[in-house]
Amino acid sequence: MFTRRGICVIGLAGWCLTGTAFAQQNIDIFYNSAGEKEKTLGFQVLKLAIEKSGKPYALKPSPTGYSSNAGMVDAIANGAQIDIAWVNAAKAVSAKLLSVPFPIDRGLGGYRLFLIDGDRQSEFSKVKSLGDLKSFIGLQGTGWADVDVLRNSGLTVRTGPQKNLYRMTIGRRGDYFARGVNEALTEQAKIVSDVPGLAVEKTLILQYPSASIFYISKKRPELRDDLMRGLEAAWKDGSYEKVFSAFPDIKLAFDKGDLKTRTIIKIPNPNLPDDILAMDAKYWFDPQK
Repeated sequence: MFTRRGICVIGLAGWCLTGTAFAQQNIDIFYNSAGEKEKTLGFQVLKLAIEKSGKPYALKPSPTGYSSNAGMVDAIANGAQIDIAWVNAAKAVSAKLLSVPFPIDRGLGGYRLFLIDGDRQSEFSKVKSLGDLKSFIGLQGTGWADVDVLRNSGLTVRTGPQKNLYRMTIGRRGDYFARGVNEALTEQAKIVSDVPGLAVEKTLILQYPSASIFYISKKRPELRDDLMRGLEAAWKDGSYEKVFSAFPDIKLAFDKGDLKTRTIIKIPNPNLPDDILAMDAKYWFDPQK
């Protein structure tokens, strides 16, 4: 009897251990291994969303790195060993992948400051409307989605490799290089020693609806629901705001960007999917509140 009971107890204990191990088994989520993704706001917010989701997800770099967003999006859509991307919301991407309707950057990337030749500040200080801005030439990277957004509103845009655009601004091959408020000050500080005279324009913000969001395979709606639940929990308990506000580029923009005093020129974004445009208004950043 003892032996038999002992076997039963051992067997039950083994079953319990196996069951516990199974229940705690991690669910891997592969993200793009190309570049320094771990240093991005998207990665920090993703970690937070997973923590708050209550599910045992584990983040891992993908076996294959993707140098372009287009290649990464296609890889996720085609079932490669990569599960998630954080990129600017666009209709073309939403046609292939499932969106998580939460703006990782609160739409901050759609608020654009201008990098200009500092000697020309007086010219930009006179700009008060879209009509005024149309007399200037904007610069953007070749193939960037922003090009279509600006041209859609009648703005003149010239394109080139990003590394050349800063000198093109100073060389008057264009008048301004529009960058996100979380990019402009950081880039100017890094580049001004090589491009003397490059400055952040002081009076304007060009704004259009834009948001960095998470995209996943359309075959994984449960992952979308888990991430959204985690993001909403992080929003409610204030942990998302803490991560967002402490991110170095964003903190610099808030501290040094004079966002509350600038004239905002608003234009539409025809590339933004309707479900993203319709996200709860509380999630969208407003620099003048």
